[in-house]
Amino acid sequence: MLHFFKNKSFSKISILLGISLTFLICSFLYDNFNIKNLQKENLKGFFNKKVVKDYDDFFEVKKVILNGRYKADKDLIKNVVTSGIYDNSNIFKYDALSVKNSLTELNWINKVNIRKIFPNQIIVNIKEHKEFAILKNKEKYFLLSDEGKTIYAIKNPQAYNLIYLEGKTVKKNIEQVKNFFTEHPELKRKTTKIVITPNNRWNIVANNILFKLPSKDFDEAITKIERFSNLEHLEMVDLRFYKKKIFIKVNEKKIAMKNKK
Repeated sequence: MLHFFKNKSFSKISILLGISLTFLICSFLYDNFNIKNLQKENLKGFFNKKVVKDYDDFFEVKKVILNGRYKADKDLIKNVVTSGIYDNSNIFKYDALSVKNSLTELNWINKVNIRKIFPNQIIVNIKEHKEFAILKNKEKYFLLSDEGKTIYAIKNPQAYNLIYLEGKTVKKNIEQVKNFFTEHPELKRKTTKIVITPNNRWNIVANNILFKLPSKDFDEAITKIERFSNLEHLEMVDLRFYKKKIFIKVNEKKIAMKNKK
């Protein structure tokens, strides 16, 4: 009987020990599994971060080449171009269109082309305006391009060796002005001012003499300018009705002073 109880107690103890041991093993395996999963996740995250970093480093903009700049402000251009790099240095994400639009708003810049040279270079090609004339509008002066675009306002027009243009339709007639100088190169050297009236008639100042031209037979009237352009003390020649009469005006004061001497 006693032997029975002893065997029974031993069996219970064995069962309890077995259960405890099983629990401990399961707990160990569970904890170890979680640790491995965590390490695996950390390793995966580290790998992903490294891939992204290597990708960004490889395609990071390292060099910017600027072509075609002569008169535009270099510092302003640099600020605009590098602003896109500061926002995102990856060449794929570099917003070339936004930079291009910002550059074309700067003085002197007419056209912009931006090229991405992979993996890490950007080339900015600039075409500047060509100064052509000084536009006078309501006592203010503006530097005008050969395409009839305003480059910027100027305070000292005497600092520029350019022809003066006046009139509301000057910009629209810029090609006509250019053609005029191409067809009459001898007048280009002598002409200092052209005024285009509202009815599209021209007044030209050449050798400090005002020549009033007709709206019709324009080219034929221009041929008459040369015979008067070198006369002394002449102030104005009215060629609007040159087929019938030519009116002239002389500086009487200068003539009187000359005779007095």
